[in-house]
Amino acid sequence: MYHETKCDQCGDCFVTCQWIEADKDQAVIWINQLRNGDHAEVLDKCITCYACNEYCPNDANPFDLVAELQEKYHTPITEDTVSQMEQRYVFSGELKDIPEADRIMSLCVFSRTDAHLIQGELYDLPTVAGKPFFCWVMFSHMAGESVQKKHARELVDRLAQTKAKEVVCFHDDCYSILAKLAPDYGIDVPFRPIHLSEYLVEYLTANKSRLKPLNIEIAYSRPCASRFTPEKEHFIDELFELVGVKRVEREYDRLNAMCCGSTKMMLTGADPKPDQEKNFIDAKNAGAKAMVCLCPICMHSFSMISQEQKLPILFIGDLARMALGEIEVPV
Repeated sequence: MYHETKCDQCGDCFVTCQWIEADKDQAVIWINQLRNGDHAEVLDKCITCYACNEYCPNDANPFDLVAELQEKYHTPITEDTVSQMEQRYVFSGELKDIPEADRIMSLCVFSRTDAHLIQGELYDLPTVAGKPFFCWVMFSHMAGESVQKKHARELVDRLAQTKAKEVVCFHDDCYSILAKLAPDYGIDVPFRPIHLSEYLVEYLTANKSRLKPLNIEIAYSRPCASRFTPEKEHFIDELFELVGVKRVEREYDRLNAMCCGSTKMMLTGADPKPDQEKNFIDAKNAGAKAMVCLCPICMHSFSMISQEQKLPILFIGDLARMALGEIEVPV
């Protein structure tokens, strides 16, 4: 939710943006146009990385205003395209065989697209997956924020049918909607969302005597949805310490992280490769021997540049499996 009273029209949100070129004067013009509900050039240029919400010094959530007006003006995605995409994910059937447990894991749609990442003892707990448990966060990437909001209640209610006290979220987007966005929409979430990194830290801490340090230097690719919940970032560092990897200090990390750029192509038609190259070269120059990803979508987006730069991609959950001795360290 955009907080107009917190916004002092400083323009820092757009001046700091890595994807849009704007000086202070231009940024102030844009933010005032948006506050008036007008179409501003920034609506067409924004690739929806969410970073401006974290950049804002006053927590005004400027991206939420951008998302609202992108949908109002159907830019850069048409209303028909949003509607067609919504229908692809709508579930209208009857839920069957829903597990009931104090703790479950929600896999969103990744049990079908990335099942190889969901293997081993870490994932030996009741799970839910598929269209009924799709988190809808992608719609704020495509001028459909109201679609995301509309279906958030359904997601929460379906997860609540498991009677779980805790829901471990395999995907960062799922955690974001349960921990941040749904409460912002006024939706009561009757269970505690647990981020994948928190769950991994808990599991590895309980099995600390079994861990073998990986002893490699890595770069971390922070996904866009992490901008909604920066308070959980300490679990990422705790996980890296447990598995014995060093997170290299580099330009494009933490607050200054670059997203994978997949939305840049989707929204503007521009090639994200130059930006991905900057990200990977920055990682290599800092001494990283691998790029660690939290989001499977980022891994897909980075696949080509990873091969070209000869910097392998590792899933964050696989680091835990490596330290446990389930799978080999590929670097």
